[in-house]
Amino acid sequence: MKNILLNKWIQKQKKINKMQVTKVNFNKMEKWFFSQSEIYNRNKNFFSIIPYKFKKNNKTFFYQPLIIQKEVGILGILKKKINFIDHYLLQAKVEPGNINNIQLSPTVQATKSNFLRKHGGKKTRYLDYFIKKKSNTDILTNLKLSEQGTRYYQKFNKNILIDIKNKKIKKFFNFVWVTKKNLITLVNKKNLLNMDTISVLSSSLMPNLVDYPKNKLSKIILKLGQFKKKSKLTKKKTYFNKLKNWKISKDKIYDINKDFFSIIALKVNTNSREVRKWYQPIISDHSASINGFLLKKINNTPHYLLQIIQEPGFNLPKFTSTICIKNYNFNKKDKNYYINFFKKNSFLLNVVNSDEGGRFFKNETRNIISKVDIKKKIIIKSNYIWASYNQIINLISKNLLSIEARNLFASFNIDKIK
Repeated sequence: MKNILLNKWIQKQKKINKMQVTKVNFNKMEKWFFSQSEIYNRNKNFFSIIPYKFKKNNKTFFYQPLIIQKEVGILGILKKKINFIDHYLLQAKVEPGNINNIQLSPTVQATKSNFLRKHGGKKTRYLDYFIKKKSNTDILTNLKLSEQGTRYYQKFNKNILIDIKNKKIKKFFNFVWVTKKNLITLVNKKNLLNMDTISVLSSSLMPNLVDYPKNKLSKIILKLGQFKKKSKLTKKKTYFNKLKNWKISKDKIYDINKDFFSIIALKVNTNSREVRKWYQPIISDHSASINGFLLKKINNTPHYLLQIIQEPGFNLPKFTSTICIKNYNFNKKDKNYYINFFKKNSFLLNVVNSDEGGRFFKNETRNIISKVDIKKKIIIKSNYIWASYNQIINLISKNLLSIEARNLFASFNIDKIK
């Protein structure tokens, strides 16, 4: 589809798909309960939010709630050739936390509770392709990958890309076939391509034929174990009224220093979802975040500077972007050494994307990739390491890269998807 026609289709979808979102008090959320130890759905479906106390190296470090959603969801995209050109089936989906009404989401974007229809709504379209093996189709990728470890506790989704070859399928009004050229344009549009779409594509990148890494993959992975020994993070359930430096009001739970996020309650009405009306809690950041990779040619091979972090929602450390800072204050001088290498005249990618709107309310992140001159010397701190393009693809397949890092990497290399 030509980009001009795709843009007209998107504008039409924005007019067709309506959603009214109203903030309410916690005690007005139908089918939800707020106790001191948990915010949960009456039927114990969907998700809950639980407060935790964290200790780093046996010292009280910080307090925060986490979203608990034990079930593994499905993020799936169907692919086929149309006129000998690869096309990918996306849907225009409205979510209560979307900034711009709709985002282009995967063919299927559903939690287990949703596709089992515990909400009492309609069946998820195209779901059968991702839960049943269909004849004359190829599963190109099927990876169980992690979600945001700063917001979720042990949350994973299956990221699946399926080639349906020449199968003829019905295309519903809010679905569209897009080409790789379309995706290259869409990924550079503000808050348009859903982060779950980018996540599926990140699991489907093809390696380069030539790749000369600076460090062996075994050395890169060994660094994770070394980091884990030095930084031990433990967590224990607590109560909302015991969350130090957090405040609870009738319509909001938030941290006073604005380092984490707020929890708010919503009433949602829509004309274009399986269910027309519902209530839910949702996470809202205090301000925009920043997520950036430094990229440097080493051995004539693109290398990305990885950072090792221990996210509160996971038991093991992961690699993430060179900088990945929530609630980043652009007007305040940051002490992070690597921030200084992100200069506007060296940006290879600079786009604002938002988090998935089902659990996150209008949370934006500026995603940047900055090129570093080959001759420029950079101090590599103990929890940082250079990794080549092919090595990062390998780390994604092993689920050792945070969702922020793999989505940023995929956004820049989206022309290399299968």
